[in-house]
Amino acid sequence: MKKVVTFGEILLRLSPPSHLRLTQATSFDLYFGCAEANVAASLSKFGLPVKFITAVPPNELGESSLSMLRSFAVEPIALIQGKRLGIYYFEQGASERPGKVVYDREDSSFSTLRKGMIDWETIFSDADWFHWSGITPSLSLELAELCEEALLVASRMGLTISADLNYRPTLWKYGKNANEVMPNLVKHCDLLLGGVDESEKVLGVPKNDSDGEDIVFANWMKAFPKLKNIVSTHRMDANASSNGISASLWNGNVLLNSRRYNISHIIDRIGAGDAFMAGIIYGLITWPEDHQTALEFAVAATCLKHSISGDINLATVNEIKALMGGAGGGRVSR
Repeated sequence: MKKVVTFGEILLRLSPPSHLRLTQATSFDLYFGCAEANVAASLSKFGLPVKFITAVPPNELGESSLSMLRSFAVEPIALIQGKRLGIYYFEQGASERPGKVVYDREDSSFSTLRKGMIDWETIFSDADWFHWSGITPSLSLELAELCEEALLVASRMGLTISADLNYRPTLWKYGKNANEVMPNLVKHCDLLLGGVDESEKVLGVPKNDSDGEDIVFANWMKAFPKLKNIVSTHRMDANASSNGISASLWNGNVLLNSRRYNISHIIDRIGAGDAFMAGIIYGLITWPEDHQTALEFAVAATCLKHSISGDINLATVNEIKALMGGAGGGRVSR
């Protein structure tokens, strides 16, 4: 297989240890990650060749973030510019106290990227899959335009294109609503991760309260005819420490539903959606005609991510397949 290319901002994550609140913190656990970088690292761990496109500052934090990606055998292609790496602070929730994210990413190196700075044709020359998320166009009009530039080239070169809507209301602050920007980008996609609640506010596709996933997703495919598969994850009986999780896939003909996993004692839910995204990309590449198996692989991947600290899913293909086959955590693997 040729390479998968992902594009987005890598961030420094700072989390208080031991479920402390941010207001209590005197030290932080440090990780690097965020959406598209998490997908890249996970796909590489699954054995796929991956490039990650970003921008980082010319300092130790920038180099450390790239070193982390290289440790996962991801090939980082980074413009070295700007003055700072974006940061986010994550307060782990517990029981009925939800987790909390505080962003500090304005004026980051990634925010200085513009159209014409990246040679997309060269980057895509040895690739056949491109993945992006709605976080990038949420940050600025200039980054939305850069994302469109990448999508136009990827479409022209015949790459399969996937996206995670990743709607973060607190990030859309530059005068545009998501549904004014995202439809023009999503029209290039073959695979989309999103939920029915995002239909109007992100994609501008009206829905009725009584519409099921099959109806909503069928309407998405009418609005965006290039779409071949739409996937969605579902959390049930959720608090910060435990929840049920399952997923669905609409392929234009039938709505497939996955097994449900009941997750207790969540270690870290950040990156769970990215673990699912990597899992469905890997699944559709590995089992292109078996959508049910691809879906089950993705939901097992996100289930295991909840047991792993940090942004990135460290579960292997064999571990995910074992969970799919019924091997849970009740016995020590020897």
